[in-house]
Amino acid sequence: MKASVTLLLMVAPWFCQAQTFAFAGKDAVKMPEHIKVQIRQYIEKHDGISLKTFGGQYGYVPVFNVLVPTQKQFVDGIYYFTWGAHDSGRLFINTKGKLTFLRNGYVATILADYSSYLNQHPLPESTQLAYLSSITAFMKFRHADQQALIKSGALQELK
Repeated sequence: MKASVTLLLMVAPWFCQAQTFAFAGKDAVKMPEHIKVQIRQYIEKHDGISLKTFGGQYGYVPVFNVLVPTQKQFVDGIYYFTWGAHDSGRLFINTKGKLTFLRNGYVATILADYSSYLNQHPLPESTQLAYLSSITAFMKFRHADQQALIKSGALQELK
């Protein structure tokens, strides 16, 4: 059983459509306004980025369904958003309209957040593995993106 799970975790990212995190704007999910507000508040609080209105409009923060990129309606699942060119993005899980943001940072941090989420929200094992596969792919993407930003001089290497 352990070997089967290990094999699944190794090959699952290759079979998921959105594992590159190279989403096109047309793939963005239609978000309810109250969800958009929660995301903006999260960005302002955790990233210190002001998303005040310009001409009565908030800046656009595209959100993408990681597991089913063709799904345009906001349903339970794992999602990705980014607020700018030098932002690798964030993952969050939607469960019946309640958002659980997974902190970026070290692998242990994001896995601790996911483990905490699972303790509060029992999911079928297949869903747990699909979410974990997405998280793994995101962490690989984020690491490569951070390295590219460091190499370009847009980001200082953190110790």
